[in-house]
Amino acid sequence: MSKSAKTPSRRKLSPQPSTVDQDPVEVFCRVRPLQEDEEDSCVEVLSDSVLQVTPPESSLSFKSGHNSVTQHTFKHVFGDSTSQKEVFDRVAMPLLEDLVKGKNGLLFTYGITNSGKTYTMTGEPDNAGILPRCLDILFNSISDVQAPRYVFKPDRTNGFEVQTESEARAEAMKHKPKKISAKARAEMPEYGDILRVPENRKCSQKADEDSNFAVFASYVEIYNNYIYDLLEDINENRADLKPKAPQSKTLREGSGRQMFISGVTEVEVKSTEEAYETLWKGQKRRRVAHTQLNAESSRSHSVFTIKLVSAPLDSAGEEVVQDKTKVIMNQLSLVDLAGSERASRTGNHGERLREANNINANLMVLRTCMETLRDNQLHCGNKIVPYRDSKLTHVFKNYFDGEGTVKMVICVSPKSEDYDETIHVMRFAEVTQEVQIDRQSVARLPVGMTPGRRRANMLYKAALKKGEEGTPPPAVHPYHLALPLLCVDRFLNAEAYSFKEFKSYLLEREKTRKKLIGESKVKETQFRDMIQGLQQENADFQAKMVTLEASLKSKDKVLRENKELANLVSVKDEEISKLKESLSNMQSVIEKKDTNIKKLHVQAEDLQKRNVELQNAFDVYQNNRDQLQKELHDEKERIKREKEEKEHIKKTMKGFVHSEKEKFEKLAREKLAQDEKLSRVFKMVQNTPTSNGK
Repeated sequence: MSKSAKTPSRRKLSPQPSTVDQDPVEVFCRVRPLQEDEEDSCVEVLSDSVLQVTPPESSLSFKSGHNSVTQHTFKHVFGDSTSQKEVFDRVAMPLLEDLVKGKNGLLFTYGITNSGKTYTMTGEPDNAGILPRCLDILFNSISDVQAPRYVFKPDRTNGFEVQTESEARAEAMKHKPKKISAKARAEMPEYGDILRVPENRKCSQKADEDSNFAVFASYVEIYNNYIYDLLEDINENRADLKPKAPQSKTLREGSGRQMFISGVTEVEVKSTEEAYETLWKGQKRRRVAHTQLNAESSRSHSVFTIKLVSAPLDSAGEEVVQDKTKVIMNQLSLVDLAGSERASRTGNHGERLREANNINANLMVLRTCMETLRDNQLHCGNKIVPYRDSKLTHVFKNYFDGEGTVKMVICVSPKSEDYDETIHVMRFAEVTQEVQIDRQSVARLPVGMTPGRRRANMLYKAALKKGEEGTPPPAVHPYHLALPLLCVDRFLNAEAYSFKEFKSYLLEREKTRKKLIGESKVKETQFRDMIQGLQQENADFQAKMVTLEASLKSKDKVLRENKELANLVSVKDEEISKLKESLSNMQSVIEKKDTNIKKLHVQAEDLQKRNVELQNAFDVYQNNRDQLQKELHDEKERIKREKEEKEHIKKTMKGFVHSEKEKFEKLAREKLAQDEKLSRVFKMVQNTPTSNGK
């Protein structure tokens, strides 16, 4: 049975020295419901912020001995019964509120394949996800302050130009689209599929009523680490023209070191329907494929960007100010990341396998960037964050540098078979929510105009319209600048007005006139004092100008020298830019080398431990050898003594044998002599005749 254990509490990060407030990356978790053919679940929602993950016996982690139950903390955990509206209200609604206030936002959906990322982002026609709800509420919030189409124009360098409404109308005539009836539109399969239930709410933060707004949408995908424009015109609807092959886009750095995708199509949309039709157009071109884990698996990371462009109205409240520097642009990027996957489970091969490798590589770079940011903040370090190693991280570099709010939704598949991939996602989430992002300040340009200009202009137009229809003008002018015109004609009709009423009208008018005269005198005095102050300031300024002109003449030589130096500096700047580029490449190589060095350090530590073990074993062996050598020496001495004793015994025995041999030979000779003597006696006895024989 596996032992239950909690993951160690995360270390408190020591904040990196900063002059601005910081906020952590908010990481949410959403658990996908089990499907009909799925039985065992490896996750359990313990509370609104804690998710428990249990390793099944079939997982690789369990088989390798990592069988502890872990608990992971998030900003909020959405269970499998959570509605799309609940997810949107808690995750995306604050980002939309910030967009209307003038802040940027970035939202990721992250998880393994078939964990519900695309469903969370786009949803279904009758149950919209985050993206359609953002569009609905945004257009509901700015419906009264939208600029006419083509008043704002993208300049292709991440900025916008502004033109008058008459110029915008002329341009609209050039781009007038072909009208499609509602019936024909509903019969179009690509549009019929996106008929949906709209969101009717508005942002609690009202848009600035003295500005005009416009919404631009762009849609790109990052496929095999290349950026492709999903809204680019490739002649796919023209039967007489061959569709163009999509061309990859490049990343560039604009003013203020802002990263942007060069040449991307930015479509101005005036309603949710137009924006959703743009989204659908891009969705048809997005790369998906069938795998063993997902019938429609995303093979690329998609980025849908909503840009909210605004500019203040002129002093009359009629049109936007014709000044490009007064244009403010904020954006909300919604990123649907492709799911991480293992080839052994998806059955990928060939092109699918190459796509999976690039997806996993991009996600790994994203994780490395998060770890580097966290380590820099934890240790007040200055390691280079490898944004450039992947287009996915490079394009969103500014967000992590403090140019917006960053949030992430971790989508979790509860299947037991997905445990090994899910636990890696949990570890990435823990790292990400420890990263601190500088809080973005709201950029508001000083306009220097009276608030309420739009409303005053509307009242003024309404008064003029009533005057044209024969209705008497209002008693008070919309701008409250002077008394209304004296209209005596309406009092000449005795049936409608009496002389008493006319007298009351004149008395009231005289009272108002005296009040205005008094206010006028006060303002004249204030204005006279202000003029005198300005005259004194002007005299002081003239004196300073004389001094500055004298010093300016003496600095002409310095300016010429500075000009020469500036030319030299420009040349050096070009050289420095080239050196920076080469340095960046070298830094990438160095970071890879550092990674290899870290691996080698780990291997060296392992070898050192092994060396210590071998040294200990060698010492034991040395002791054993010395002991054995001593025993061998003693044994040799014993054998030598035994040999000497044997030699002594041998010599002794040899002398004894020799003496005994001589004795034996002597006895043998004596015996032989006796035998010979006995033989001769016997023969003599035989040859001697006996007495009986005679």
